[in-house]
Amino acid sequence: MTEEEFVSTLRSLSLQQLDQFQQDLEQKVQEKKRKSDKRKAAMKAPPRKTSDVEKMADQMGLDLSSLMREISRR
Repeated sequence: MTEEEFVSTLRSLSLQQLDQFQQDLEQKVQEKKRKSDKRKAAMKAPPRKTSDVEKMADQMGLDLSSLMREISRR
């Protein structure tokens, strides 16, 4: 979608629709910032136990189960 098409689409919306669009956009931005802050907070403190590593990986949206199995074998 080009900028002109986007602007044209926005112009066709009513003020109520534009207001709702803005609220939805702000909500998504806040949610993304909250997730980012949560991820940063999880990375600040080094984990002490295996369960802490798994918990931190889950919070960051990572799958470390295969890596953990490999580490435990050694």
